[in-house]
Amino acid sequence: MMEIELKARVRDPVAVEAKVGSFARFVRSFDKADEYWHGPEWRFARGTKGFRLRMDDGKAVVTFKQKRNDGGIEVNRETEFEVSDAAAFTALVERIGCEPFYRKRKRGNAYEHDGCTIEMVRVDGLGDFIEIENLLERDDPAAIALAQGTIRTILAMAGVPDGEIEGRSYSELVLGDAAPGRSPSSI
Repeated sequence: MMEIELKARVRDPVAVEAKVGSFARFVRSFDKADEYWHGPEWRFARGTKGFRLRMDDGKAVVTFKQKRNDGGIEVNRETEFEVSDAAAFTALVERIGCEPFYRKRKRGNAYEHDGCTIEMVRVDGLGDFIEIENLLERDDPAAIALAQGTIRTILAMAGVPDGEIEGRSYSELVLGDAAPGRSPSSI
């Protein structure tokens, strides 16, 4: 699965969400608690062995990605699967040498428009963002370019200027320069 995603800072979340609500279909409110982990050999291959365990709506979902950034829009090869028992999964990954890296929590509302998911989110410690995502079945350059255009159009419709696009990952924003030698952008 290919994930094409943009996130941008939102200065006036009430106004932006009102605009989004005027053209997009409300899907749900959410509260996502994310734990980011390193694989056993992360010290030797920084940024290549990370994964996320997300708790969302009573479900535990594991995600890992191969990331690239194209003009502030992430283009990720994403693998995701649900686990039936988060505690058992955590015990397993600890047993094989994985280590927790950091945690993040985001709350907000999800909408849909033109094949995209739009999330109005507040990330603890970071503030308000809009995330716009389009999922594609395969890595097709023409489809990726089309998805990027659609995402930028939705951002404009929401009244968020391109200058607010945040090209750094949440990992980079959460950790800042406080984690020398770490490469969180590949998690």
